Amino acid sequence: MRNILLSLLSLATLVSCQKEDSAELKVGDYPQTWQFVKLKSPWTNVVLTGAELPYQEKYVFQADSTFIKTRQTGNQTTQASGTFSVRSYSGRQYTILTYSATNDLIGSCYSTSLREDLGLIATDTLRNTWEACDGPRLEYKRVKPSPVVD
Repeated sequence: MRNILLSLLSLATLVSCQKEDSAELKVGDYPQTWQFVKLKSPWTNVVLTGAELPYQEKYVFQADSTFIKTRQTGNQTTQASGTFSVRSYSGRQYTILTYSATNDLIGSCYSTSLREDLGLIATDTLRNTWEACDGPRLEYKRVKPSPVVD
């Protein structure tokens, strides 16, 4: 009985000391490309993915804290750019985008804002915060860089 209790106590100590696998963007791990993969309507709860999406979109984050957002709708391409920073709030990491100029690509609760926030919800998934004010929930997956072949 004593051995079982000692084993359980050791196991509990070991498990409690393990580092949690949290979602975190590693600074310096750039460039990063994040591809639009899912849209959820706030009113109907309809979820669109893949070919159902109304457009293709991506963010490219550079090591110098700049980004470019590109949207492809049919044969029309639109881009917006600016700077970004990574901050933590309430235990979650956010990428804060500040656009250089007003643009229809800015997904924000404020129509005149040049700011867009993206929350890191998993190691490879960003989600906009626009849904907090009845905007669509947009999710982006990190695109792994292709290996260099010599």
